Amino acid sequence: MEIKLADPCGFCFGVKRAVDLAFTAGKKKIHGATLGPLIHNPQLCAELAEQGIACKDTLEQFDAAETVIIRSHGVGPEVYAEAKAKGLPVIDATCPFVRAAQQKAAKATRDGYLPIIVGEKNHPEIKSILKWAGKTAICVEYIEDITDIPRKDKYAVIIQTTFELQKFEEILAALQKERPGEYRVERTICTATAERQQAAIKLAAEVDAFVVIGGRNSANTRHLYDLVSKVCPVAYHIETADELEPAMLSNYPTIGITAGASTPDRLIKEAIIAMENENFAELLKQQEEVEIYTGKVVEATVIQLDKDGVYVSFGYQKDGFVPYHEWEQGADAEELKNTIKPGDVVEVKVVAASGKSDFIQMSKIKAERDAAWKTVAELAEGEKRPATVKVLRIIKNRTKNIVGLAVAVEGVEGFMPASHVELKRVEDFTPYIGKELEAEIIEVDLEKKRIVVSRRDLLRAKREEYFAARAARIQAAREARAAAEEEAFNSIEEGIIVTGKVTKIVEFGLFVEIKKGLVGLVHNTELSWNRNAKAEDVAQVGDEIEVYIKNIDREARRVALSIKATQEDPWTAKAKQLHVGEIVECQIVRILSFGAIAKITDRIEGLIHISEIAEERVEKVEDVLEVGQVVKAEILKIDLEAKKISLSIVRAKHAAEEAEYSSYLDNNEGLTQDLSDQFNR
Repeated sequence: MEIKLADPCGFCFGVKRAVDLAFTAGKKKIHGATLGPLIHNPQLCAELAEQGIACKDTLEQFDAAETVIIRSHGVGPEVYAEAKAKGLPVIDATCPFVRAAQQKAAKATRDGYLPIIVGEKNHPEIKSILKWAGKTAICVEYIEDITDIPRKDKYAVIIQTTFELQKFEEILAALQKERPGEYRVERTICTATAERQQAAIKLAAEVDAFVVIGGRNSANTRHLYDLVSKVCPVAYHIETADELEPAMLSNYPTIGITAGASTPDRLIKEAIIAMENENFAELLKQQEEVEIYTGKVVEATVIQLDKDGVYVSFGYQKDGFVPYHEWEQGADAEELKNTIKPGDVVEVKVVAASGKSDFIQMSKIKAERDAAWKTVAELAEGEKRPATVKVLRIIKNRTKNIVGLAVAVEGVEGFMPASHVELKRVEDFTPYIGKELEAEIIEVDLEKKRIVVSRRDLLRAKREEYFAARAARIQAAREARAAAEEEAFNSIEEGIIVTGKVTKIVEFGLFVEIKKGLVGLVHNTELSWNRNAKAEDVAQVGDEIEVYIKNIDREARRVALSIKATQEDPWTAKAKQLHVGEIVECQIVRILSFGAIAKITDRIEGLIHISEIAEERVEKVEDVLEVGQVVKAEILKIDLEAKKISLSIVRAKHAAEEAEYSSYLDNNEGLTQDLSDQFNR
């Protein structure tokens, strides 16, 4: 696997300046905090917190006289005014490019231009620029946003420093087309951002896969990912090397790497090492030189003294610091100052190593305690051995941040890193002091007098065992449900009525368990012959109801049920009470071009065809009938399946006439049968 690093990548000038200002404040032990995250990188913000520089969201959270560190994205002018009014000192870490954009936006407003800020609406940099631009300023993130811009004579366009240049050009072209006028275009995109984008695009075309490193809340990192993913389809955005997995990159010969402008070099190096250690032996060597493990004894030269302790040089990238109480047991600091001289060579022991601290915490006292190490056995590479350890104390670095626990193990003092105590982050280590814990010795270096223990793999094994057991239980339950469901499916058939229990009421119907492990759905359309019926009106959870099995979809494992099908159609029930030839009194409810609809009962309607309205030809139904009119009609036909009834006013009249003449004939014997036949139509 070949790994190629985009050049340039990582920290830009503005971010480096902000980080240097913040860490310098921490080193000087200035009581302060950043107003919002200094940069969009969670790992670096966490390191700052360990240095004593926390992150606060509002000025109200700052203590009296506490220093406010303005984030690299900048803030509005009102923040400076409020800080001054509260008497809060300010360290301004605003990126110079952002500051330039703020000033150009303010000047545009003063010069009578409508400021248009192109960038991400929710990005803190955009919010700060809008504050400087005034109330009339408008943010445009997409071309669609142009419709919100009022028509003016003069426009000033300012770009977010980390915005994608190509996208900006597209928005600008559309803006000038839709809103013609005089334009002042301030191309305030950071040159470092543009350079990183161009370098990433170029490299993306040369590799098989690409990794972009940086905070997910970082706009410039997201833009880098968007750009390279268009060129190299296999692209990943990660925050730290912990997110990398072998399967992600194992099949790709060449891997490209870049990082956002707010990504520390340390995270880039860790990602490279994690991908292919054997190809980066030199980087590993450098890493080893930077990380001075707890317990290492070195020969050091005194270079300086101050009121707190002694600074020593021992051939590493960082100097060491020995507090006076770690130089000589019970000695007075003022007396020690008279006996220690620059140039003195002493052996000291590392007691709190951290690549994040400016100095390595060391002890001369502990360097003199080596006898017990003779009883400690070596540990083969890759080997671990179980051990019961007792927690002695909490180990903190120079800035009082916890780095781990000192533990008694195999007769010596060992070190358990904070991240190896539990699988999740521990906020308070105090309850661990004095406790005996089951752990594993993962590293023994007799030369460095270093023994490192960990509980992480033991806890992971227990967790994996727990999850494996739970997964087995879930799988067994799933298989049991599947078996029960299969058995239930085999015991039912379409077209039968069964009794089931309502298990759930939802917006679209009822779920009913008809067999153990088998639940079907009664859709709203199958609840009742009353179309307005709602599920909760038909049944409640726990009710036993009769349902008709309408459809079984074995492939989709679904069963469609119907309550309506278990009931007789009210229309059919009413229609069965009627008979062909019966004369009914009905009311005209609708006029059609080919006839009229007449209501026979509340539920039953019939059709009077235009040919059955009158003896004579009817051109328009409305000339003969009107809505609301009550007429008598004879039932010509009843179609129960199609739910249709045919009526005839003509036949009803004939029937009435026949009845009248029959009655007349019955009462007048002198009339002949031939005459009666004339009326028998």
